[in-house]
This record gives sequence, structure tokens and C-alpha cells, in this order.
Amino acid sequence: MKFAFICDTFFRKKVANCLVNGEVPNHDIITITASEYLQSGELPEGIAGVIIEKGTWQKSFSMFRYFRLLPQLETQKIAFVASSHDTELKGRAGMKGKEFIIPNNIVAEDASAQLTRLTELPLPAFTHPKSKAVA
Repeated sequence: MKFAFICDTFFRKKVANCLVNGEVPNHDIITITASEYLQSGELPEGIAGVIIEKGTWQKSFSMFRYFRLLPQLETQKIAFVASSHDTELKGRAGMKGKEFIIPNNIVAEDASAQLTRLTELPLPAFTHPKSKAVA
């Protein structure tokens, strides 16, 4: 399965190398920065879900909302990479305790199992209150 991994360069040192380098067995990881996503306005085609590093999300959430990219993200299965004790996410209060969190120090085999589990989940029902689909 193919996943988009949104992670800014500054935060990559905090994330497991298997995710940053796309070395997760049975899964194809396409790493992009938030700036690249904002510029293109599109996620890679044919992805099974989106992985977002928590610091990148916190820093870029307002821009995603401003440029109306939240609806595109909210129609994807989303996993956040964060330390297990720090899972407060900007703009996601409605999902508190229900977010799919991948530990930032995960090893490749466990990452593969987590991503497989993510693909088996139903599509999210959460939408940000200020998120509006563009017609």
C-alpha cells in the first residue's frame, strides 16, 4: 500500500528512520513537506492514507485550513506520528482519544503492522468545523 508522509525537514530528526526513508516492509512511503503539499494542493495519487508528523501538523494546520486543504485530508485515513504522551492536536479536539497515533520511535516491522491496521479502519467521520469543501 502507498502512503503520503507529510513531514517537514526540521522534524525528521525526531521520527523513526524507517518512516523518513520509506523503509517500511510491504508499504510504499512518499515523503513530502507541508510546503510541497501547500504548493501542489494535492496528495499523491493512489494512496491508502496519510501519515502526518505531529510538529508538522501543529505548524501547518492553519495554512491547510486557509488554503482549503483540510477537506482533502479529512477524506483520507490519517495517522499521526507523535510521542505517546503528547497527542494534543490542533484542530482535532473532536477526535481526542480516537486519533491513530504511530510512536515516533517505531521500528520498521511494527510500522508495517500499524499501517496495515490503518488501512483496515473505516474512513474518518470527523470534519473540522471551519472546513468547507470547495465546489
